[in-house]
Amino acid sequence: MALPALLKSSGSTMVTTIVITMVGFLTSVITARILGPEGRGLLSGALMLATLAANLSLFGLANAFIYFKGAGRPFRYLLFIALSLVFVVACSQLTGWLGLQISQEQRLNDAVWLILGMSGILAAQGYFYGLSQVDPSLRFFNLTRILLVVGNLAALLILMLIFPTVDFRLILISQMVVTGLLILIGVAWVARNRVWQGADSSKPAADWKSVLTYGAAHHGTVALGLILINFDKIALLNIGTIIEYGFYALAFTTSRLIGAVQEAVSTALYSRFAGKDIATLSHQVRVSFRLTFIPMLTLAAMIAAASPWLIAWVYGVDFAPTVLPFAILLFECVIAGASWTLAQRFNAAGRPGLVFIRQCISVIPVFAALPFLPAEHIHIWLSLLMLTGAVLRLAVTLGLYPFVLKEPMPEILPTREDFRKVRSLFHQQKSDFALNGAVISGEK
Repeated sequence: MALPALLKSSGSTMVTTIVITMVGFLTSVITARILGPEGRGLLSGALMLATLAANLSLFGLANAFIYFKGAGRPFRYLLFIALSLVFVVACSQLTGWLGLQISQEQRLNDAVWLILGMSGILAAQGYFYGLSQVDPSLRFFNLTRILLVVGNLAALLILMLIFPTVDFRLILISQMVVTGLLILIGVAWVARNRVWQGADSSKPAADWKSVLTYGAAHHGTVALGLILINFDKIALLNIGTIIEYGFYALAFTTSRLIGAVQEAVSTALYSRFAGKDIATLSHQVRVSFRLTFIPMLTLAAMIAAASPWLIAWVYGVDFAPTVLPFAILLFECVIAGASWTLAQRFNAAGRPGLVFIRQCISVIPVFAALPFLPAEHIHIWLSLLMLTGAVLRLAVTLGLYPFVLKEPMPEILPTREDFRKVRSLFHQQKSDFALNGAVISGEK
């Protein structure tokens, strides 16, 4: 598939991601200002535990569905969907309860039923979120993402109108309601589109062992990634105060905004090429990496330079301690996003085990250094440790190309041909827009 086709595929996802980023950022600003550092820390801690429990319970089941369905292999997909949902929800409850044992914050433990409920709802919604990527156009996938952030913002505004004081428990309940509605929409989408149908009967049928093995291998990669992304916050819940956690969590959440473009590209790569042509996949992964890595690093540097002013202006002077970790985590986000873009070469080609190995290699020195971090300015040291982990993952991923795949290492700098194709696509989209406008005007 040519580059313009992939860019068009990821274009709608990228636009959606930008909208989601803006709405999510507005929601974050509002919650920070109405809850303050302590309340924001409690909300972030509860959502981190619930989200981590939900994502750790998915076990790559939706990804296994997408891969084998993309390959056209016959399988009992409808039964697989039903059993997967039951499993991920039940597993999330146990994982959420275990996760609460790591926190010494009594107010989080007092909200145990809210956190467990949120874990189960997020697990079910996360499964449908993953399953929706079976459609290469990503229409429902993008719709789900928009509805979630818009729904959460609307629910927050309604709470502010109804209640004189809004605490983190009320916000958790409102988000549970919004996510629950999205689950019902997901069920309706699966039933209407009959996503379990359409396999190629001429191909050999898949068996449960193969499907579950792929899911487990993919999940091993995701689970290690989740631990790498959250180990800092888990450690801070035990080492620091809930206010310090609020500062760091806000820095981390805000820094994720810069990863929107890379996230959209990675999602499009996996959705379009999972189980399909490897040569085209390899080419598109290389081009996507070149077009996003250096430009996003440059943007991260510009935002980091302006962060002392930006943080105080957006969140208020009470959140000034977030400035330095925010600047560091900007670079960590871009480097981690670049590494994940390259990892789609292995995930979509049916070799998630290679990504799992990459995660294992990069996680060992990071965890080994954790006990030796000084307690003073722990939020800064944790940010630097996160950046170190991201650099290690990118280095190992680059090394897998020549040493394992026997392919040249991906180039870092974009080529003139890359820019030419992007320019060509941009002008083509402008022409299409003008043409569509003329047709609509004529019809009117």
